[in-house]
Amino acid sequence: MKGNKSKDDKPESKEEVWDKAFMAMCKGLDKFGPREILNILVENARHDEIVFHLLARFPTVVVLGEFLHSLPIQKVDKRTLKRLERKGWLI
Repeated sequence: MKGNKSKDDKPESKEEVWDKAFMAMCKGLDKFGPREILNILVENARHDEIVFHLLARFPTVVVLGEFLHSLPIQKVDKRTLKRLERKGWLI
């Protein structure tokens, strides 16, 4: 039926596409490690604009992840967590 389009058929904005791709890259880094993700990005960057931009961000994300991994864990209460989420400081 042509008249019935599902929610998935709507085109996404560039920001939504970028956010999904960025989060997928970060999850991939956790699961497969930086070397494998870098290989995937390099191999596909010439064919895909989003991957090309992820490749440019890759070194910053890896270095930041390594730096944050070395810091001690800070526990916060639920109220502080909600406040940080509202301010956009947490993803």
